[in-house]
Amino acid sequence: MPGDVFSYVFFGSDEGAAASAAQKCFDELTEGTDGWGNEIIDGTVATVDEAQDTLRRVVSGLMMVNMFGGRKVIWLKAANFMGDTPQGTRSEAVQQGLDELNEALQNLPFDTYFVLSAGEMDKRRTFFKKLGTLAEVREFSKIDITKPGWESELSALTLRMAKPYGITFDNAALDLFVHRVNESTRQIANELAKLDVYLGPERRRVAVEDIELMVAVSRNGVIFEISRAIENGSCRQAVRLVNEQLEDGEQPVSIMRAAIVPTVRNRFCARLLMDTYHPDIGNYRAFEAALNQLPPEGRKLLPLKKDGTPSCYGLFNAARSCGKLTLKKARRDLQACARADRQLVSSQADARDVLHKLIVLLTA
Repeated sequence: MPGDVFSYVFFGSDEGAAASAAQKCFDELTEGTDGWGNEIIDGTVATVDEAQDTLRRVVSGLMMVNMFGGRKVIWLKAANFMGDTPQGTRSEAVQQGLDELNEALQNLPFDTYFVLSAGEMDKRRTFFKKLGTLAEVREFSKIDITKPGWESELSALTLRMAKPYGITFDNAALDLFVHRVNESTRQIANELAKLDVYLGPERRRVAVEDIELMVAVSRNGVIFEISRAIENGSCRQAVRLVNEQLEDGEQPVSIMRAAIVPTVRNRFCARLLMDTYHPDIGNYRAFEAALNQLPPEGRKLLPLKKDGTPSCYGLFNAARSCGKLTLKKARRDLQACARADRQLVSSQADARDVLHKLIVLLTA
């Protein structure tokens, strides 16, 4: 890695990925050195004063020539004062300290390297704009799970991260895994490491039972579990999960609109598509190809990704779970959801009772 670039910056909302890339960079830069001139400085601070002290320490370390000669590497690790926060760039003192760091990067002593890993960075500030001319800058963003199509992106990421372990997944297991974890690569890495130990050297393929036993459920995972219970007709399971969310302080309307409405809407659209166009539901790629070839009136039923292409993943899961669901019942379920949603926002009805009755109807 050492060459014409002497400073490396890794940042973004996916702090785990940024930290991993920074660690790899630091390891490569320090390979073959005696270690005396290298330093890792913790960038996690709670106050402006701590941020100033950290920046002074970094600048001092960069400007001090390695007394033993040879390469020196300074890593400012997990800096949390680069964003628009009270202990960050909202403080003029911190802005001044960052400007001094920039000046130090412009005048690095021979064979001195700087690595920075951080979360969010305030891109409006002069410090960030100058970094682009002084350093190799890489941003790592989490997959946006509020956008259609996130499941396929997270599935692909999981498979890439599982490859070094030699781990593969049953289709249903991968589906459950991506819905149980959140979009953080750090959590994905932790869960894969747990699965690696649990499976042992003799078994490398993950089944649904392994996920259910070993992988922790995030909030988004609970939403998926509620949806899955409704799709499978598991009334007791769905009610239990909803009760747990209510007891944890989740708003009834949030449960309705995050877990129940999308499930019922996808089942209605899937049933209509299956009855009208008969797409292949045995294989995701074949299903996706069939939906991409629908006539204009059929494409109107499809949720879309940011780029305007169909988001097929949710519909595929819904289509596989439709079973004997008729279009007539799918339409009634959708109407029941609309009535329950109105009750939650505009009546004095007991929210728990409204959700329970709706789940019983949907899973009947």
